[in-house]
Amino acid sequence: MADELLEHIGKTIRAVRQEQGSSLEEIAFAAGLSYFYLSQIEHGRRNLTIRALYKIAAALGIKPVSLLPGQPLNAGPQGKPEVLKTLRKLQAQIKDL
Repeated sequence: MADELLEHIGKTIRAVRQEQGSSLEEIAFAAGLSYFYLSQIEHGRRNLTIRALYKIAAALGIKPVSLLPGQPLNAGPQGKPEVLKTLRKLQAQIKDL
């Protein structure tokens, strides 16, 4: 059961991150975690702490409970993900100039 839980959480993190158009590096940086650690979590190969779960959820802009099985994705407080989206939009606009 533990392996299934880790796989579910990892797949959910990856799906939300990709849906947002965020890279692994961006979310790892926003969460204050290493790229390798987050990659291992996404692949269900690494057990994560409650603290890491909260950091990742905050970086994704969702509530931590949303990463658990049977839970809907609920938006959390807006923060770093919105800033990252704004920065990407500005970078695209600058390239167009």
